[in-house]
Amino acid sequence: MKKSIIFVALTTALTAQQSVAKQQELGLSGSGEAGYSNTTGNTDTEALFASLKSSYTQETYKLKALIEAQNKKENNVRTQERYVGDFQGNKFFSDYQDAYGFGQFRAENDRFAAINLNTYLLVGLGYNFIQEKDLVLTAEAGIGNQSTDYIKESTDEDFSQTIGKLYGNFEYGFNPNVRFLQDATVFAGERQTRYETNTGLKVKLNGNLSMKATFKYRFNDNPADGKKKEDTETLITLIYDF
Repeated sequence: MKKSIIFVALTTALTAQQSVAKQQELGLSGSGEAGYSNTTGNTDTEALFASLKSSYTQETYKLKALIEAQNKKENNVRTQERYVGDFQGNKFFSDYQDAYGFGQFRAENDRFAAINLNTYLLVGLGYNFIQEKDLVLTAEAGIGNQSTDYIKESTDEDFSQTIGKLYGNFEYGFNPNVRFLQDATVFAGERQTRYETNTGLKVKLNGNLSMKATFKYRFNDNPADGKKKEDTETLITLIYDF
């Protein structure tokens, strides 16, 4: 995992002096994503994933929002339930929309990780090193606060800590119909450090409709008592872009 983070940082540094950011398209854009699976037999399982991403871009600022929900049942017993809301505002420092300052609020609920509410409030700087149709490279660094409230059944104590954030996003279009997606985020603090990466391949089907295969990896170096440090998911979803 650490190697992946180092790779993102090195790639960002190497391209900083070679790439020129292109102004982003103005207005509202986004995508709705959903996946569902159901199996019967020796084990009955039902899994649902849904997310909504949107962004509103103007010449001097950009607003981004993400809402995500995941649920899973095995033999009518719920085994996963996670919700995420992430909202960020970027203020551009130039007409080229390359460098920007940002403010971010993120909230998570994951009772199977013993988390009732995990919130992040951050400010920082970002840079769009490449902003082309078939090639995107963005990096962010920030500082803020993380507050974690555990569920009542947990023996862990709630806590609050100062954290640093590192984020990298890379996208590459092999052709107009196939696109590779990779992002990595680190929230690092004295009490707890969390990593999250999303690796995906998006294939256009027809019009605004696409299919995406995604591998999600999450790591928490200090989880609640009795909980594992790593979480992984593999998803096949349909996406509608707008």
